[in-house]
Amino acid sequence: MKRSIKLTYLLALLLSLGMVSCLKDEEFDDGRIQSVRNSSQPKMVEVALSTSSANQFLVLSFDNSNLDTTFNLIPVNLSTAGPATEDLQVTLTQKNSLVTDYNTANGTDYKVPTAAMFTVVNASGMVTIPRGSNTAYLQVKIKPSAFLGDTWALGYEISAVDKSGYTISGNLKSGIVAIGVKNEFEGNYYATGYFQHPTVPRDIDHEDYLSTAGPTSVSKTLGDLSGVNIVLTINADNTVSIVPGSGTSGTTATVAAMGGDATYNNTYDPATKTFWLKYGYPQPGPTRIITEKVVKL
Repeated sequence: MKRSIKLTYLLALLLSLGMVSCLKDEEFDDGRIQSVRNSSQPKMVEVALSTSSANQFLVLSFDNSNLDTTFNLIPVNLSTAGPATEDLQVTLTQKNSLVTDYNTANGTDYKVPTAAMFTVVNASGMVTIPRGSNTAYLQVKIKPSAFLGDTWALGYEISAVDKSGYTISGNLKSGIVAIGVKNEFEGNYYATGYFQHPTVPRDIDHEDYLSTAGPTSVSKTLGDLSGVNIVLTINADNTVSIVPGSGTSGTTATVAAMGGDATYNNTYDPATKTFWLKYGYPQPGPTRIITEKVVKL
């Protein structure tokens, strides 16, 4: 009888330990605790434009100026639980094929600035992550006015680390930064109007930031669809052309300007800084039609 009780107790103890182990495994998988099985994590060096290898792309916009402007272009990060225990020198190399490949994959037309258009501040493209920190920056100097009138981008890749024991990230080792100069149309606007929709028709009434997309173009939210944009181009006669922007897919990728409205006639009024817009999708025969008055604040 006593032997039976002991066996029952031992079995219960083993089951209990197994359940705790399973719970710890689940907590580790969920990232809530550190693994006690592998406490030595790799010292990973990476480009920190984004946490996503599919989106190592950043857009920087500058006010139009003829003055030298120095700024952080590429952040380099030491991905460890704590800060660096020693100075770490990381070399970045310009790689124009990153921009070419991005253009091919996304249908964009970013150009690589000539050597005369920018200066890398860091000697030999080397950045130093100082002891006690995790991040350093590749810095460049430009005259923003030299970038007016086109879209530009620079691509860089980590090529070397000066000390052993560190690993260059495989999927976060490179990044692209687009450099643009704000045109006169960029800014915060207030949009009012109507979103004609077969199942959820609604009023439009919200603030919207229009960002530079070209010398006379701005990117704007498609109606009230957050994350989906159209590109407005202001022509010489103040008419406005409309094409699909970032985030469009499926039917929204066919969005286009629509005519036939005396008020919402796809024009820009420079005196009041107001857009009068009418556009819709899917094309042809749109069932979603947006009319908007968009006024700069």
